Amino acid sequence: MEIYLIRHTTPAVERGICYGFADIDVAPTFETEAARVKGLLPDKPLVVYSSPLQRCRKLATYLFSNNFTTDDRLKELNFGEWEMKRWDDLGPDALQKWMDDFVYVRVPGGESYIDLRDRAVAVLNEVISKGKDAVLVTHSGIIRALLAHVSGTPLEKSFERRTEYGRVACLKVVNGAIEIDFYNS
Repeated sequence: MEIYLIRHTTPAVERGICYGFADIDVAPTFETEAARVKGLLPDKPLVVYSSPLQRCRKLATYLFSNNFTTDDRLKELNFGEWEMKRWDDLGPDALQKWMDDFVYVRVPGGESYIDLRDRAVAVLNEVISKGKDAVLVTHSGIIRALLAHVSGTPLEKSFERRTEYGRVACLKVVNGAIEIDFYNS
């Protein structure tokens, strides 16, 4: 069984803005980036799940028409009160407190990285239980958390793995064991 993890294409948001749950549109480079992703996917039946945020939904629609299901658990980290604010405007104390333990400290009005990891792993386990090749069109946080889970990497180190916009990773499930087949293609 194969599970493809696809990060959305470049979002239409200014650099330096904190966003996660915000429903941001895609950048004008969408068609080019989406066509590249399409060329990386196998020509076989896939069960497709997508974050409901438009930057993922648009890519899922481009790749699979309307043959996908949205799942709120595939959303990016909920940055709560920080959503759509400039990182520089959050204040050094608030930001440092979170950065010191982002795995467990919740963003004000939002969630922690462990919260995101738990919902991501729940989706992964459900997909695996269905036993069919699948695609998750989602966000960097979800993909990093899943790759950390599969590889046994501590969440604190998961950001050492870059996940570029419009890139694909593939997990293979063989006899109940999950491994990373490829990453960032």
